[in-house]
Amino acid sequence: MLLFQLSITWNTNEQYAHGYLVPFLCVFMLLKADPYNPIVNRPPEASVSRKLWLILGIPLLLALVPIWLIRGANSDWRLLNVALYVMVFAITLLLAYNQGGWSRVKPLLFPISFFLVAIPWPLATDLRLTQWLQEKVSSIIVDSLLILEHEAKLKGTVIDIGVFGEIGVDQACSGIHGLQASVVITLFLGAYYSFGWINRILFTLGGVLIALCLNLGRAFSLSYIKIKGKGELLERTLFSIGDWEAPNLHDLVGWIETGTIFVIILLLARTAKGGLFLHTMGTNATNWANLRFSPPIAFSLATITIVTGTILGVEYHYSIHEDKMESLPAISTDLKDSEILTIRQDISRQVAAQLHFKEASSIQWQEKHRLVYSPNKGDFHINPNDEYWQLFEANWDSGGACTAVLSTHSPESCLPLTGLRQVNPVTGSPPPLTPVSVGERRILFEAYEF
Repeated sequence: MLLFQLSITWNTNEQYAHGYLVPFLCVFMLLKADPYNPIVNRPPEASVSRKLWLILGIPLLLALVPIWLIRGANSDWRLLNVALYVMVFAITLLLAYNQGGWSRVKPLLFPISFFLVAIPWPLATDLRLTQWLQEKVSSIIVDSLLILEHEAKLKGTVIDIGVFGEIGVDQACSGIHGLQASVVITLFLGAYYSFGWINRILFTLGGVLIALCLNLGRAFSLSYIKIKGKGELLERTLFSIGDWEAPNLHDLVGWIETGTIFVIILLLARTAKGGLFLHTMGTNATNWANLRFSPPIAFSLATITIVTGTILGVEYHYSIHEDKMESLPAISTDLKDSEILTIRQDISRQVAAQLHFKEASSIQWQEKHRLVYSPNKGDFHINPNDEYWQLFEANWDSGGACTAVLSTHSPESCLPLTGLRQVNPVTGSPPPLTPVSVGERRILFEAYEF
């Protein structure tokens, strides 16, 4: 159930795509951990210790009922991932303790804790960290370009480079992907090469620093290419063979960055360990007994009953109640007007992965008397130096998840990244609501001034 819940994010968000690999790494570390010997590692004798599976295990299983019920309406709520993981973690260690005491639990702690790297961070924390990294990366790039005597001006996380246009430091360029990948790699290699705990912490911090520096180098090199007037190279396919097209330079540099992070961290780990023929986790014997559990039969039966009943009961509950929900017509936007020019914008995969919408569109438009004529293309296009508008419209399936997502993507958190400053309402205060009637429906819009 935990893997099923997490696969939603792993499948839609590239930032957590490594989650599919993590369970296999956990199983590998479990198999290579210190062997469990049922003769040496005797189970605890105390009556209370022998009943921990009952005292703590049954309440944990019963907690699954409200958690799975909430999940039915809020499947994107990331706190549910943590709650399900805590249940799996606690129940596994309870059964291990019942089987062989602390000596049975100890070798399982790190492999099971390692699974945390596959669990998405809280959405608000994720967004704040990403935006902070975007701001720092864009600021350092501007300072570097100014030192090299190039024209550059920072507007939020958008870099204005004069005649060559603007450079947007988006989520992918923030370095958040490389940072998470480095944490996964360093934690695993630290265990693989049997580093001490202090060395593992230093190794992980070193990996994070390597990832951030390489991402900064990648972002600067791409910006430098554009400021030299070669910006078209970034989005152009390098070459094609038949129907297959090679990635563009922007994507290729990203892949090179990821591969370089892995190679440098691996070389750093081998150098720190020292020696030509290393004793690693891979050379340990495979201990299948580490995966063998013998829970009390009463606990097994209770688990099967509660889990099966929860899944079927929740499915039945929502199938009954959702039949009675009021069906409302979808709201759509019509921008057909002979006095304006509309241009549909591409929505990045990063935005789509974070917002989890069913469908969405992004459109820019401008009144025709404000347009600029392009002699090269022989047509008119939007003048970015005059008044123009942009609309982002998204639709979600019914459920509370969209509310949680939108609460972290409000104008006051996103628009300042484009260089705008919020004037009204005061940051942190609720915005005034403007009602707009559409047919028989009354829609409330939040009003901001920047």
